[in-house]
Amino acid sequence: MKESKTPRFDTILNEILNDLVLHIQICLDCKKEFKIEQEDIDFFKIFRVPEPKLCPDCRQRNRLAFANYSNIYKRKCDVVGHDDIMISYVAPVMPWITYDYETYYSDKWDPFSYYKEIDDKKSFFEQYLSLLKIVPIAGVRRGANSINCDFSFYGKNMKDCYYLFGGRRSEDVMFGASIYDSRHIVDSYFTLNVEGAFQNIITSDCFNNKYAYFSSSCIDCNFIFDCRNCQNCFGCVNLRNKNYCYFNEQFSKEEYMKKLAEIDLGSKKINEEYQDKFWTFVKENPVRATRILKSENCIGNDIKESRNLYNVCQADNCENVRYASFAIMGLKDSMDVNHSGGGGGRLYYCQNTGTKSSDVKFSFSVKECLECEYMIFCNNCQNCFGCAGIKNASYMIFNKKYEQNDYWRKLDEIKTRMLEDGTYGEFFPMSFSPIAYNSSFAHIIYPMSEKEASNRGLFWQPETDVDIKNLKSIEANQLPDNISDIDYEICDIAIIGENSKKPFRVIKREIDFYKQNKIHLPIDTPYQRMLDRFKILNYFKIFGETCDSCSKPIKSAYRKIDGYRPYCEKCYQQEIY
Repeated sequence: MKESKTPRFDTILNEILNDLVLHIQICLDCKKEFKIEQEDIDFFKIFRVPEPKLCPDCRQRNRLAFANYSNIYKRKCDVVGHDDIMISYVAPVMPWITYDYETYYSDKWDPFSYYKEIDDKKSFFEQYLSLLKIVPIAGVRRGANSINCDFSFYGKNMKDCYYLFGGRRSEDVMFGASIYDSRHIVDSYFTLNVEGAFQNIITSDCFNNKYAYFSSSCIDCNFIFDCRNCQNCFGCVNLRNKNYCYFNEQFSKEEYMKKLAEIDLGSKKINEEYQDKFWTFVKENPVRATRILKSENCIGNDIKESRNLYNVCQADNCENVRYASFAIMGLKDSMDVNHSGGGGGRLYYCQNTGTKSSDVKFSFSVKECLECEYMIFCNNCQNCFGCAGIKNASYMIFNKKYEQNDYWRKLDEIKTRMLEDGTYGEFFPMSFSPIAYNSSFAHIIYPMSEKEASNRGLFWQPETDVDIKNLKSIEANQLPDNISDIDYEICDIAIIGENSKKPFRVIKREIDFYKQNKIHLPIDTPYQRMLDRFKILNYFKIFGETCDSCSKPIKSAYRKIDGYRPYCEKCYQQEIY
């Protein structure tokens, strides 16, 4: 047997793991029951962790409280001598020391200089918070080789992107999130190998589509839902290998082109009429309860080319993963993760962690790390515990370097105390997040009131006033109906959102796109439009339902109470293919 490097910890943990059996647990937060399955226990033993105290939803909420995929702020740079205001995903209310992009990703400061000595009289989380409060964080997090992307966050190898949150190798993107290998994209979410898109949600291998949802390999289509290999189709649902269809009715090329020429989507009135007609048509047709393609033994939604996934949403090329969501790509043997992957594996209870990371637990925003736990904003580290903002390091605790033997001895002491006080195995408290709760992805999926957030000790960003005193303003419903009647003067006018009632502005680049594609001007803020896209995704939730065809119990992203007709996979295949 391999000699233990943390013998006291392992002895206590072995007793805990040996006693684990299938049972019902009560979540310490929401007080709801949840099951500890045998597959969960198998993972706990692999990862050498005790069972979690929170249910899967509360665990995911806590992770997503660390992610901001929708809000941009202006806040002061905390670099000494800097008086400038910077664009940041960190809300002004947050007390963390925040540096501008250029300074943070330079050698002008030393994260190792902020080290903390281990204090046996204080809890781990108390000591870690004291470290987190003094180590600078980046006001902008963006990967390498991104050009002209000052108003974008996360991702890498991007070019000419504006108000984008996450992606890879994409160009000319505005108002989106998780855009991969795509170009000329506006108001979209999770596209892969897509060019020329407006309002695309989970599309792949597509060209020149507007209002496209859960579709692939489609060209020159408007208003399509779950279509494959279609070209020149409008208002269609569940079509395969079709051309020149209008609301699923086959037309000749000449008839279709004549029909399309009569539709002016640049008109707000006409566009909204077709929006209503299209979504009514979607609900009149069967919908696939969950979209799981070319995959084996998977439970969840929007899964492609994967195997052995349980309770997973939005995954591609993954294997042996449980309780994971949102852009999970190329991940193996992991549990309780969000926005992670990139060739990584053996991740447990992590957020935004991956890029060839392995054996990482309880961490946020960690890249290329091995055998690390409780890390935030760390890169290329191995055998580190409880560190923040470090890179290219090993055998460190609270940002302090130790000799190997001393490291393992002190690690044994810390983890043993954590195990005994019941904190080992839990993610960071939400109050440790650099993101105000109402700025976070968690607030979108698991909304809470300001009062509840305050009672939990969470930060809340008050409404920030948009300075429009020197601008004219106009209500969105007072805008000219057609994009053809809009000129660049609108860029100097504050538009009051139709639903949000908050002001926003458009830029010249947007106007050019809308005119070229004959799309009417947006009627609400980028944030509200982002929320509307997540609403189409039913906020990524899965429900218990019955198949609208055979009536057997199923898991579904769509509910009959909302007017949909969810089909199990067997019935859907029989009906559609």
